[in-house]
Amino acid sequence: MTQYYILFYDGTFERFEYYKQLQVFNKEAFSVAIQFVVLALVLLMFELHKIRPGLFGLAMVLITTVYITLNSISLISVIPEYKRGYLALDFTSLEEYVPSTFVFDAGIVLHVLLIGILVLFSVVALMTFGQRWKDGNPIIRRLI
Repeated sequence: MTQYYILFYDGTFERFEYYKQLQVFNKEAFSVAIQFVVLALVLLMFELHKIRPGLFGLAMVLITTVYITLNSISLISVIPEYKRGYLALDFTSLEEYVPSTFVFDAGIVLHVLLIGILVLFSVVALMTFGQRWKDGNPIIRRLI
């Protein structure tokens, strides 16, 4: 297995420049991942998996879904560009190294799954809020 730093630092200038560009993307992707975790913890505080959401909980679900979806789409749109850049690099100086784009493809698949799960979660929250609306208590949720 080729070490990451040998692959980019000890390689050509072109590979090193690509590495520096990739670090900008990695920093942005890491920042977005931290935001995703914080928003997931906020949603857990509302215990939406146990009780029907009130108006504020529903708003948080919808806002989180829109925010994460927009961030995921922005990351998904850039990944193919980095994948093409990676495939354009010359790795012939490295013996027995086979370029793999699995990480790029996995990133796209994981973000699409994340968007799908959030949309499903939003639909469930809307349905349960609708049930609460029918019960006549849309804003204040009952505490058990």
